[in-house]
Amino acid sequence: MATAPAGDAGDAVVAAMAAGGVDLLFFTSGSDIAALQEAVARRTELGLQTPRIITALHETVGLNAAMGYAMVSGRPGAVAVHTDVGVLNMGAALHTAKRNGHALLLLAGSPATAATGSMRGARDHSVFWLQEPRDLREVVAPYVKWAWRLQLQDDPGVVVGRALQVARTEPAGPAFVALPREALLAARPESWFPTAERLGLPTVAYPDPGAIDRLADALVGAACPVVVTGRSGRDPATVPLLVELAESVGAYVTDAGWRERLNFPSRHALLETGPQLGEADVVLVLDRAVPWAPGGAGAPGDGCFVAWMSHDPVVGDVALHEFQAPLRITCDPRVGLEALAAAVQRRLTPAVRDRASARLERGRERRAELDHALAADLARATGEAPFDAGLVAHHLCELLDDDAILLDESLSNAPALRARFRGTRPGSWFAQSGSAGGWGSGAALGAKLAAPGRDVVLVSGDGFYTFGVPGAALWSALHEGAPYLAVVLVNGRYSTGTRQVAGYYPGGFAERAGFPGGRFEPPPDFAADARAAGAFGEHVEDPAAVRPALQRGLEATRNGSPAVVAVRVA
Repeated sequence: MATAPAGDAGDAVVAAMAAGGVDLLFFTSGSDIAALQEAVARRTELGLQTPRIITALHETVGLNAAMGYAMVSGRPGAVAVHTDVGVLNMGAALHTAKRNGHALLLLAGSPATAATGSMRGARDHSVFWLQEPRDLREVVAPYVKWAWRLQLQDDPGVVVGRALQVARTEPAGPAFVALPREALLAARPESWFPTAERLGLPTVAYPDPGAIDRLADALVGAACPVVVTGRSGRDPATVPLLVELAESVGAYVTDAGWRERLNFPSRHALLETGPQLGEADVVLVLDRAVPWAPGGAGAPGDGCFVAWMSHDPVVGDVALHEFQAPLRITCDPRVGLEALAAAVQRRLTPAVRDRASARLERGRERRAELDHALAADLARATGEAPFDAGLVAHHLCELLDDDAILLDESLSNAPALRARFRGTRPGSWFAQSGSAGGWGSGAALGAKLAAPGRDVVLVSGDGFYTFGVPGAALWSALHEGAPYLAVVLVNGRYSTGTRQVAGYYPGGFAERAGFPGGRFEPPPDFAADARAAGAFGEHVEDPAAVRPALQRGLEATRNGSPAVVAVRVA
């Protein structure tokens, strides 16, 4: 049980957050959530456990930062925002939160509805009549696992404990609590309430042994087994387990065009060195929602045996999901891999080992060929301006050690970054979990707060970087002691508004007109914006200046200043 001292409901809300594992509260000010500020300050002065308030100048930065903190720390992320306008300002970050796979507590103040003068916190300003939508929960309903509106008769500790229990239960995700001002300010006696742990967090789900045996038989008998990864790397223990499994049966591993987490060592001979999925005869989809486009060139053929393993192998929150997989295994990915690796070991005959060794050797040869091609690309790019983003990726990845954390929001340049990344450490690579731009700056702030001793680097396209309100994130990074490096790949255009338009309308009116709506030339001066925010900022157009600029940016972060290096690329 947890205890909240006598005070108001805000004390109980904060006490429940602290008891439920919330370390930081990313906070954007509003008159309706003042009780949370008072409760945190009170508990701090009294020496009681409490989340630390991190001032977020914009709500989308706050929610993305909560995700970044949760991704790196494994602890729940939490935000507090102001009424409907604050929720709306979180915007596209709500989409990412739904797909992020980590526990998040979303708190939103709600305007008072109590009649003027009837109680503490009642309506006393005209704005309170304007900020009340039909139900604030409806705004977030498509993006959260659970939602509640605190009422005067509720126990706030139980409400927040329940929210955290649901958020932390796999598949983890966001839970939402609306906090009407008069309910949050209501006086309460000293109270005791169950924490999320006391309410009960489910144990991990174990797979059906028969299903594991069936999958093991398929893998050891396969001529071309492939594992498609998703976000299993959220649990660091899955990475060596997947290596053991892949090497045992000679299974090629692929991110299938999208690496959301480091699920497999980035330089391993079996990663991205195999044939196309259409050539596979056995495919294991591991903790991935959408692994390919059905019927496309990158999809398995009709005769391929497909198995799906995750907490939710039917991907129930996607309305239409026409992917065929006759074997769907519900389990925690770690225990599923443990069981599968053990089952495979029992089936390893000399013939199976020989086939696995041969595929591993082919993977090594293919890795050498890919490295040779990357070196040739680098030689061509070194003397060119504007140059390919691969040159930036090459220098950056050479400068980062295995302790660094890289956040990828580079979109069309992501393949170049993935191909050159050298990290092997679980928790060293992250990408946004959906299609919402602007995740990176806030996520980098949260990641650095979770891992203050590690280099944190964001690589972002200029369009998505702008979506993330980077000035607000840089201010928080500077004032909260969480310096990160943002590398902005500047090409002054959206691939959706140029390349894709040209694909549908080759030689069309939009292309002849220079793609109106798809280009923003000249692009913003991101380095100047960074300096205006008090951070290090440098703009680069000379290929020879890329590496020194990145070195200066990293050095600035190590000396306590957030940094932005904007590089003009082709």
